[in-house]
Amino acid sequence: MRVPVTGVGFDAVTMQETVEWIRNSVVDKRLSRFICTGNLDHLVLLDRDHEFRTVYGAADLVLADGAPVVWLSRLSARKDRPPLPERVAGSDLFWEVARLSHDEGLRLFFLGGAPGSVENAAQAVRNRYSNAEIAGVYCPPFETFSDLDEQERILKFIHDARPDILLVGLGAPKQEKWICANLETLRVPVSIGVGGSFEMACGHVQRAPVWMRRNGLEWMFRFVQEPGRLYKRYFVNDVPFLFKAAVATLRNKQTT
Repeated sequence: MRVPVTGVGFDAVTMQETVEWIRNSVVDKRLSRFICTGNLDHLVLLDRDHEFRTVYGAADLVLADGAPVVWLSRLSARKDRPPLPERVAGSDLFWEVARLSHDEGLRLFFLGGAPGSVENAAQAVRNRYSNAEIAGVYCPPFETFSDLDEQERILKFIHDARPDILLVGLGAPKQEKWICANLETLRVPVSIGVGGSFEMACGHVQRAPVWMRRNGLEWMFRFVQEPGRLYKRYFVNDVPFLFKAAVATLRNKQTT
């Protein structure tokens, strides 16, 4: 079941159900599927970018990566439409996928990230899960990413590696649009946009303490680390959008 949040459908699944969905999708190799991990910043982008919204509509699984997405679903909940059960963060899903690879031999490919982070993330996975199958990693140059030669190189690396799961850390909406545009060409059972998960996995970016994550304060922890880069995103775009969305959600609930 999909729960609408500001007009965007999110799948009402837990982390455990998500991992099981991924496992089953890898077993059934007939289709190429992809997952979007949506947070508040995605909702802001989706409100402005029609192409991005179309990509979300085509996704096979849409996860509530951010706590505000879950909060908004609770505001709009009714007897016939329960809220999203929990946050399924992409940075946590990264490690669940790594554990799945360790336990069941699934092949992973890491694409994107900041220079050096994807290789270090792969090593971090190997350090924690010694049997994890990292089939390949590649950080494409930002300047030439869109060039035809570079796109062919990326696809060749992935085809040669034959991964079961492709994790793409190119940032939103770039990673989602790229996955959707190349889905059938990729021939990978499951592709997931994971944002900055590579940087977090290898320690280039610190994650907030567990208590902050549980209380929806991870954004504050990240802002303290990178105030210059994140000020506009959080205080100019995200927080005002959240306030307006909450007010609109309550008004709509009262009139239905």
